Amino acid sequence: MFIFYFLLWTFALYWIHRIGHKVPIISSYHLSHHSYVNHNEVYWHWNNLFLYNDNVRSTIDLWIMEVIPTFIFSYVFGCWYIFVFYYLWAAFLQERIEHNKNFNLPILTSGRWHLIHHKSPYNYGLFIPIWDIIFRTYRKL
Repeated sequence: MFIFYFLLWTFALYWIHRIGHKVPIISSYHLSHHSYVNHNEVYWHWNNLFLYNDNVRSTIDLWIMEVIPTFIFSYVFGCWYIFVFYYLWAAFLQERIEHNKNFNLPILTSGRWHLIHHKSPYNYGLFIPIWDIIFRTYRKL
């Protein structure tokens, strides 16, 4: 059942991310995140424990695009392990690998794979590229 809910959750986040690029109020925060990321300084910081990233606008983006939808998803489907998984990812790993140009593991949507998204309207998925492949928004490195 974990795999089903995981896929359903990543499907929801994929569409939230894609739609977030089109809705002006949301995209203003998200595109701010795109321009803020310093690819030369990818590191973990204690403020990640509070799901605070980079600056206020980037944090609002994180909460709109990922934290709140994940909380709602976990509540609706009663699968709090998804929220725990997400929290551990966001608090301890995301900042280290998501924008790390030296990280390249093709089955994960982090590192170089995600950095393509910062330069083009492709690669919206979180964690796995399956939805980008299905909906033809996948671009190789």
